[in-house]
Amino acid sequence: MRIALSVLAFLAVLIQPLLRGQTTVRLLRPGTFLIEPPRILPTEQWFGLRRTASGWSLIRVAPKITAAQPICGDRATLISVDGSNDVLILLTGVRDLSEGPVTAAIDRPRFLYPGETIDIGAGIVGSAERPRFYLEALGSAVREVGGVVFENYTLWISHGRERQRLALFERSGMDKPRQVVWAGDIDRDARPDLLFNFPIGYADDKYVLFLSSLRAGDQFVSEAASFSNPGC
Repeated sequence: MRIALSVLAFLAVLIQPLLRGQTTVRLLRPGTFLIEPPRILPTEQWFGLRRTASGWSLIRVAPKITAAQPICGDRATLISVDGSNDVLILLTGVRDLSEGPVTAAIDRPRFLYPGETIDIGAGIVGSAERPRFYLEALGSAVREVGGVVFENYTLWISHGRERQRLALFERSGMDKPRQVVWAGDIDRDARPDLLFNFPIGYADDKYVLFLSSLRAGDQFVSEAASFSNPGC
């Protein structure tokens, strides 16, 4: 009976997005991580965001999941695709995604100091003035024994006079800073998509993807998926 209930619960998780008329977006990263092996379903179509000589491109990929030797703990998983060295992330479940070039405004991890604002992409197609999109950080710096800590560290995205808060952290230090890893237009709708690393501790990583194609209401982007590596 317990096994049957577990199977039903698993199936409910799988079909719930379909009942809502959408698929589940999943995010992976190539590399070796201290995680249980993710399950790759035969019906999923995976894409890799790949750095090329001229910029960035989406390519079709087939993730390979194999056991690896853990550097600590009792589990490790290797996630790989052909050309893994040039692939930043792996994606599935994003509607109307297709192979080909994509634009990028930020292609290396970057920490924003409170008060700093950076350009993350062109304006919306069809807008007369087409104002740019910007990513802004706010917060206050406090010097402690271990170094500077930023309190109420907040990330905002803005477009013209409109703004959306993306994340708020009561405390954020520089020993493992929260960073924007990549910003560009994955789904090609002339609105920026963003990948962040929001680690919780000093050894872990938590990659969070925001997509404009999943935005709701007056939002610019919505959180689509995340991928975590707990570290040692």
